[in-house]
Amino acid sequence: MSDNRQQPGQGHSERRELTCEEALARVYEYLDGELGAGEHEAVRRHLEKCRNCYPHFDFERMFLDYVHELGAVEESKPGLEGRVRELLAAETG
Repeated sequence: MSDNRQQPGQGHSERRELTCEEALARVYEYLDGELGAGEHEAVRRHLEKCRNCYPHFDFERMFLDYVHELGAVEESKPGLEGRVRELLAAETG
């Protein structure tokens, strides 16, 4: 007869709390729905509890909403992408 009891840490997900750094590193993936269910839930729990991280999350959410809204309404001007790339290259160069 086999013992069907699970060893600690087997067969269930650990509910380790994320650090602020871990949660904020996943904010864009969280907002874009790109995290697995467990990671999504861990980030959500952290953001609900953390007074320091929530304002960062809220800003990123509003920023992405604004970018999506602008993208749906307006096309970028010709040559804008090239100018942005040049500026970025000059900054990192």
